[in-house]
Amino acid sequence: MSASTERKNRQTARSEGSYAKDINAKKEADKKKKQRTKWIIVGIALVIFFAFAIYLNSGALYRSLDALTVKNTEVTVGDTTISAGERGFSVAECNYVYHMQYISLMNTYGNYASTLLQLDTTKPLDEQTCPLNTEGKENYTWDQYFRDATKSQLVQLAAFEAYAEQHDIKLTDDDYAEIDETIKSIESTAKENNYGSVSKFLAANYGRGCNESVARAIMELQTLAGKVQTSITDVETYTAEQLAEKYDSVKDSYDKFTYSYYLVAAELPEHEHSEDEDEHAHEPTDEAKAAAKATAEEILAKLSDGTSLADAAKAVVTDAEVKEQTDLAGSSVETALSEWIKSADRKAGDTAVVDSDTGSYVVVFTKRDNNQAPTEESGDQNYCDYVAENLLKQDVLSEWNEHVFSGIVEAYKGSYNGSSRYVGL
Repeated sequence: MSASTERKNRQTARSEGSYAKDINAKKEADKKKKQRTKWIIVGIALVIFFAFAIYLNSGALYRSLDALTVKNTEVTVGDTTISAGERGFSVAECNYVYHMQYISLMNTYGNYASTLLQLDTTKPLDEQTCPLNTEGKENYTWDQYFRDATKSQLVQLAAFEAYAEQHDIKLTDDDYAEIDETIKSIESTAKENNYGSVSKFLAANYGRGCNESVARAIMELQTLAGKVQTSITDVETYTAEQLAEKYDSVKDSYDKFTYSYYLVAAELPEHEHSEDEDEHAHEPTDEAKAAAKATAEEILAKLSDGTSLADAAKAVVTDAEVKEQTDLAGSSVETALSEWIKSADRKAGDTAVVDSDTGSYVVVFTKRDNNQAPTEESGDQNYCDYVAENLLKQDVLSEWNEHVFSGIVEAYKGSYNGSSRYVGL
């Protein structure tokens, strides 16, 4: 091999070695770049994940997603024409109304919800059959009941909102101030129960996404609906004769009665039953009722000489406890005593024995108050006129609901969408 060839080979080798090094260096650089890109992507994904988790936990998602869409066709009733439209209610708004319906029912029935309605508050609502199934739906649950009630209320609120816009009915500063007071009341409740804010209290008790702004939005709609109704009822004025006639038709329910009584209960027969036999109430026999009446007549006889009912009752029945009723509204008077107590010719000092299915009452009538005076509730108006005026307004509103508003609501339809799966307890 010549010297020149050897020198050329050495140059080629050095050139190829340098090239190989460049190739390896590039490969290593590309590898590191890919790794950096990979971790950047992973990092971005983690940021997005945690941001979404925070977004989800904040409830913002449920306030942005619509769960219920309310649509209406154009409708004309009387002098009111409402254009076709569409309105959405968020998951949070639906949750708020859903829980309002639930709380309202529980406040009405309390502990009787389980016995009267078969509602078990310890179990999921979507696993319990609801007996309030007026449409005969198959496998109708309590969750479906509250969802239906929520939809019904929001459909009506949407209709009220459209009617208000058509008639230029708007909330005033006083209306907003009342809503502020309600929010302050919720804030006090939140603090009493160790919640950091109104929004945290609402989220915990009214469902996903609920916060102060959601509560305000629904309260504003409810207040607007009330203003629409007031605009209907306040158009009418009533004469003294109309007020007197209306009150006279309902006085037995609203007049206040003061009286005392002692019930001589008829003894129930002893009942022997097997372990598998259901317990049930047993009515007293005719003989037991007759014995109770004889005891009541004996107590009544002692009243004729001026003895008080308490003393007369204890003279015959040692442990007798007389019940005193003071200014009791007629609607609350004991059913067995109602006819006698409310008799038009009843006067102070009247006494009687009144029979019932469970025994005999000895009763003493004291007075009847026909509400011909102002009260704190009625202000400067006599309470009887206040009651009559409000009942007459209710009649007007019922007429409007039947002939106007019901026709408007018929044009409105509400439908839940996919996001509605987040609605409920």
